[in-house]
Amino acid sequence: MNIQIRELEPADFELGFLETLAELAPVNLAAGAAREVFAARRAAGIRTFVAVDGARVVGTTSLVVEPKFIHGGALCGHIEDVAVHADYKKRSFGATLVRHATTAAREAGCYKVILSCFERLIPFYEGCGFRRHDVGMRIDV
Repeated sequence: MNIQIRELEPADFELGFLETLAELAPVNLAAGAAREVFAARRAAGIRTFVAVDGARVVGTTSLVVEPKFIHGGALCGHIEDVAVHADYKKRSFGATLVRHATTAAREAGCYKVILSCFERLIPFYEGCGFRRHDVGMRIDV
């Protein structure tokens, strides 16, 4: 198996990206609508990485870089939407994607990288070098 990590490309919407992302949560977008979301995200500077096996997308994560008002305007990286296709779980692809996004954040000049996760995923992220910090809160609007 020759897995490559690279930036998401428009053609990936027909190569398993949406199915892979659906492992995380319902996507509810057709490929055309997903391309529009992708264009808006890219214009906003959001980077999406994919793990590719041949021509098939088997994993993904995104990196949002936020300029802070605190810390002298320093940058904070947010890792979002880590997903691996069911056929490829337990093969370290998620960890590889998280490390790739963390490296991209470091290269962008971020002073920290944060993420939110479910309690059951804490051991996975600790294995990627993250530690518990703060409490995550949410309100659906």
